[in-house]
Amino acid sequence: MPWGIRVSPEKERSFRENVMTGSEFIAGVFPYITIGLFLLGTGWRFVRWLSLPAHVKWTLYPVPEGIAGQLRYMIKEIFTFETLYRFNRRLWIGTFSLHMAMGGFVLFLILYLAHWSPAFPVRASLWLLLISLIYIIWLRMNDRNLRALSTFEEYFNLAFLAVVAAASLIASAPHGLFSPRAYIIGLLTFRPDGVQLTGDQLLAVFLGGLFLIYLPWSKMVHYVSKYFTYHMINWQKH
Repeated sequence: MPWGIRVSPEKERSFRENVMTGSEFIAGVFPYITIGLFLLGTGWRFVRWLSLPAHVKWTLYPVPEGIAGQLRYMIKEIFTFETLYRFNRRLWIGTFSLHMAMGGFVLFLILYLAHWSPAFPVRASLWLLLISLIYIIWLRMNDRNLRALSTFEEYFNLAFLAVVAAASLIASAPHGLFSPRAYIIGLLTFRPDGVQLTGDQLLAVFLGGLFLIYLPWSKMVHYVSKYFTYHMINWQKH
């Protein structure tokens, strides 16, 4: 016991059993804090931008007509990155692969949790994600034009996500009887204490959580800013 207080072995054992360890906090509590801070950060950025004065009108014609036309344009841009493809094919290769890897990871993870897919497509998505990130970092360092436009934050963001992807790959490798599905389902059902995580798995959870907390405050928040780019600036008619 702390502070040099003498207690019976039974009380000391009871004290240790009822104190949450760091690994238990990371595995069972930190993920909920992560999601909460991610949602709060994303919501704050959206509301903040929504409350700011309108930009100088910068309407780019032709403006897609109606909601259906705008949705068709955005879906096409999201899934093909057509604009980037026209202007920078080398960067398009990495960017397209990166975003498809992230989308594939989410899709195959959902299918895996529902017992509709094995774990291999999830790991394949992580491999593609890691390779894409390394390629983009290399391209930004070796392409003169991209290097001139790249700041420390761009490199940091890419490196941070690459570390998360690498840690997730290591953590998702077979670990005896450990089941990633059981752990994630436990989190989703608010019963996260049924599975014990190893050190590399705890590291992956911790780094992934830090990345989600950081994401809304970084330049990678374009999953929200795209709305303002298109609807409030590029397509503003009045």
